[in-house]
Amino acid sequence: MMSLAMWNVESFGDAALLSILCILVVFLVLIVISLILTLINKIRVLDVKETVKMKDGTELDEDAMAAVLVATLDYRKERKEDVKVISCKLIDDEKKNKNK
Repeated sequence: MMSLAMWNVESFGDAALLSILCILVVFLVLIVISLILTLINKIRVLDVKETVKMKDGTELDEDAMAAVLVATLDYRKERKEDVKVISCKLIDDEKKNKNK
């Protein structure tokens, strides 16, 4: 355990310098934490959801791509042969309800 005797604090000036040094260390740590959080936020901004456009013009977001992938894997297990997705059709509940 550290004691003040180790730092040779004999006067008020020595104690003030030690206090300023400790305060500077705390602020440096806070600045480093702030920079790390800023970098993490910039990395999150780069993680933009991208849409994939099929040859038939259908645009798929990440959720739709996952659904197509799962359906393709299930179909491949069922048929036990290689498959290739040529096109897909999105069924939107909102569009169905508007047409009724």
